[in-house]
Amino acid sequence: MILYPAIDLYKGKIVRLKQGDFNQRTDYALAPITAAKAFLRAGSSWVHIIDLEGAQAGHPAHLQVIEPLKNLGLMVQYGGGLRSLQNVEEGFRAGANRLYVGSLLAENREIAPELFSLWGDRIIPAVDIKDGKVAVKGWTCTSSSSPLAYLSFLYSAGYRTVLVTSVNRDGTGLGPDLSLYSKLSLEFPGFSIIAAGGISSIKELEDLRALNIAGAVLGKVLYEKDFNLCEALKRVMSC
Repeated sequence: MILYPAIDLYKGKIVRLKQGDFNQRTDYALAPITAAKAFLRAGSSWVHIIDLEGAQAGHPAHLQVIEPLKNLGLMVQYGGGLRSLQNVEEGFRAGANRLYVGSLLAENREIAPELFSLWGDRIIPAVDIKDGKVAVKGWTCTSSSSPLAYLSFLYSAGYRTVLVTSVNRDGTGLGPDLSLYSKLSLEFPGFSIIAAGGISSIKELEDLRALNIAGAVLGKVLYEKDFNLCEALKRVMSC
């Protein structure tokens, strides 16, 4: 399992939202580069950037953070506000190793094969599940498609890695939706699933790994709990 420590950005600052709600926002005094250095010292290879301002505005707002993070030696997985092909191109030009894309794919399915042909597995479809439906536009709306139907479509388009976020758990610290990930793992054994939303302990990471989940995004737990990222990496990291 690969761990992706997250930095949620809004107006250049690290913040966390509860269930994607900007009215339930917590700001942290920690500078993004300081957080990234701590992730690197703990042994992380990746940093997961969530451009909340970009998701709200509909275009990326923090591409300038990518280069300094890469200069530290981290690989950067970036998403938020990537609503057009131009936005995706900008993300890669800024240096992102991988981009995760939600609304662009969910609302414009005809573009899925083109994105895959251009960038292959450097594009990670973001499947955000809210109240049993696929959420889009910064989780403010839901589509009519079921998550299972959407994942089937993505698989047929060639994608093999997906980021699946349980919106109802995100930022709550209530633990991941293990029943959701168990179901998806059984339904789609060909997918490498990255789980996000609610993860609050190493035990929960071990539970996800037991379900053959390939990766996990860590957010709030890194900033508000006595959580040892170094120990977590040692316990669950793939050899």
